[in-house]
Amino acid sequence: MKFSHALKFNANSAWKDHYINYNRLKKLIYKKEAEETQGMSLNMPDIANRTSIDVERQDMLERQVSVALEGGHEDNLDRAFDSELQRIIQFYHKKEEELLAGAEELEKLERQLRSSAGRASHDWAPAGGRRRSGAPAAAEEPLLDRGTEAEELAEQSRFWTWNAVGVRIAREKLRDKLQEQFVDLQALVDYVEVNRTGFRKALKKHDKVLGPLGHAKLMPSYFPKVEGSFPEKNRLRVQDALDRLVLLYANVCCQGSAELAELELKAELRSQLKLERTTVWKDMVERERKGHSATVEDFAPGLTSWLQRNRQYFMILLAAAAFAVLLSVPIFTDPTKQNCLALLAVVSVLWCTEALPLYVTSMLVPFLAVLLRVMVDRSGKAPRRMSAPDAADAILKSMFSQTIMLLLGGFAIASAFTKHFIAKRMATWVLSKVSSKPQYVLIANMLVATFASMWITNVAAPVLCFSLLQPILRTLPSGHSFAKSLVLGIALASNLGGMTSPISSPQNIFAIQEMGRGGNSVSWLSWFAVALPIAFIGNLICWGALLAVYRPMKTLKEVRRLPDTEDPVNWKQVYVMVISLGTVALWCANSALDKYLGQMGIVAIIPMVFFFGFGLLNKDDFNNQLWNVVMLAMGGSALGEAVKSSGLLEAIATGIQDVIVGYGTWGVLAIFCALVLVATTFISHTVGAMVILPIVQAVGADMTDPHPKLLVMGAALMCSGAMGLPVSGFPNMNAIALEDQTGKPYLATLDFLRVGVPCSIAAYLLVISLGFVIMRFFIGW
Repeated sequence: MKFSHALKFNANSAWKDHYINYNRLKKLIYKKEAEETQGMSLNMPDIANRTSIDVERQDMLERQVSVALEGGHEDNLDRAFDSELQRIIQFYHKKEEELLAGAEELEKLERQLRSSAGRASHDWAPAGGRRRSGAPAAAEEPLLDRGTEAEELAEQSRFWTWNAVGVRIAREKLRDKLQEQFVDLQALVDYVEVNRTGFRKALKKHDKVLGPLGHAKLMPSYFPKVEGSFPEKNRLRVQDALDRLVLLYANVCCQGSAELAELELKAELRSQLKLERTTVWKDMVERERKGHSATVEDFAPGLTSWLQRNRQYFMILLAAAAFAVLLSVPIFTDPTKQNCLALLAVVSVLWCTEALPLYVTSMLVPFLAVLLRVMVDRSGKAPRRMSAPDAADAILKSMFSQTIMLLLGGFAIASAFTKHFIAKRMATWVLSKVSSKPQYVLIANMLVATFASMWITNVAAPVLCFSLLQPILRTLPSGHSFAKSLVLGIALASNLGGMTSPISSPQNIFAIQEMGRGGNSVSWLSWFAVALPIAFIGNLICWGALLAVYRPMKTLKEVRRLPDTEDPVNWKQVYVMVISLGTVALWCANSALDKYLGQMGIVAIIPMVFFFGFGLLNKDDFNNQLWNVVMLAMGGSALGEAVKSSGLLEAIATGIQDVIVGYGTWGVLAIFCALVLVATTFISHTVGAMVILPIVQAVGADMTDPHPKLLVMGAALMCSGAMGLPVSGFPNMNAIALEDQTGKPYLATLDFLRVGVPCSIAAYLLVISLGFVIMRFFIGW
């Protein structure tokens, strides 16, 4: 393996910018060789036409790499080596002081914890006297002073009476800090060795390449300078701190056994090393995949393999059969509605079975809508089927909506958060506030997604939340059950977040307009009073379903805490935060600013202009946006427009209206919510609301005991609760499109069927039970 690759695998990711810049030195060496070789006389073919140039050097020279060194010393290799060495030494001494001070602080914390908890003999036996080879004798001195036995028993009694829970939590936190400190100190030891190896390799490269050209060899004279920069006394100080951490860990976690403590800490170190190397490997695979669009299909021989390879064709035949049957068997007398039903069926089957990629199926929607002539012009006295040119114009206009602009604006914010490491900072902060158990990390992220959806819509919020998940997902093996539960949990929580406020989803805005007919609409306070309990309990139900299906606790004991970044906040991060928060504020104030800005989709242009226009993001970031999600959303909008224009959904709703004559308020709510649940599982939540809510309002107003506001709000909440398929709402579309670094999607349609469908039914039951009771108190008639 080339040393440049080995450096990536062995470097501590948090310090990656502070290791030797081996490639920089190597490029400078080759550049110097090229300049001197080209300047020599052509009558020296033995040098000018050398064949010993290796592939690595040839590649660098062909790309004409230009090297600029700080201070303008492009040609002075001695100063280049000095610059690298000085930078590394400064970082080493800075980290050494920080880590040694941190070790002393942990000793103080341990003493404070012991004084609070007492020292029962079975729980706080000191790890006495063990010393590693090479460590100073001072390490043998006991770190903990024993009190009298009576004092210990008295302290322990008070502890178990008053402070058991608090001290137990404190011990867990101290254990995590000890593990992190041990890993960092060992990383400092490895840091010296990696950089020493880097200098040795670079110096050997210098002598090999430039030695034959008359340059003095640097290895004999310069490498002793490198060795002398890391004196033995520093190594012993770090080793002493490592020994003391082992003893501390033994006292806190291993009942005084230093041998067991060392085994556990080394296991943690191996785990961290595996994580670092896996992450680097994933990054390299991701770059290679993006560069070459590489995918790998691996099928074993046999019948199962044959079925796997041909499953796609079976599913396409099934969809074609359903399409042919619905076109042939008359269900509606109106051919427009009949054709639209066939369109809905074939698209639903293709989406559910993933016989074609989801975004490819979305591309079929406008094609079939025009071909089947399902678009109807209702502007005249009598409805008429649109001609193909008019239908194409109408269906294509519906595909680019404000929702698409919200998606693009959300993608821009998420890309900026990821590229400039804001997402990692935020994810680290969230994880630091909750337990490292996977079930608690899951519910914490779900609640964050719901809260974010409350203020920036459930279209933009999941995009941002998925970017916050990336630092966690990168630490998990491909296909891990906890990764599935995290991604699906964000999608379900964002859907539920679409209920929470009047601006959290487009259907809520439309519902408030319908509720305001003939009087005042509901207040924000009333909406919160109804929606927040439903959304919170719905989150708990979805959380339980995810834990029951994926059981992440069995495959993952703890979620690895992300190391705190040591880099200071820079102006780019501040700039990104200011623009993002400004955009969110404008989204929240949209109802007051709509006469100036029109819609929230216009506001979404702001982050795109300010990020891409001023260099925070570039064209590669733009090209890497989730355009498959955009196409999926466009297809959903087109299907919703087709179902609306053809009158199919209105016909179904009107038929239900005739059935519910004589039903009470609860019965009408239950029936309409069931209709909304089924309809918006397959079509856009917003389109479903636009078609069904006016009918619900009219039915509610004409009842003997009229409750139109209650019925409209219940139906609007149910729109957000429909989350059984990948196309059921924009959070689901984002989730199904999310891939790991190897190009494998985290979720499949089956995951939504296993979890999303039961959770949708649970949301339905919540709305018609708890929601109905709360609405009776807070929603005016």
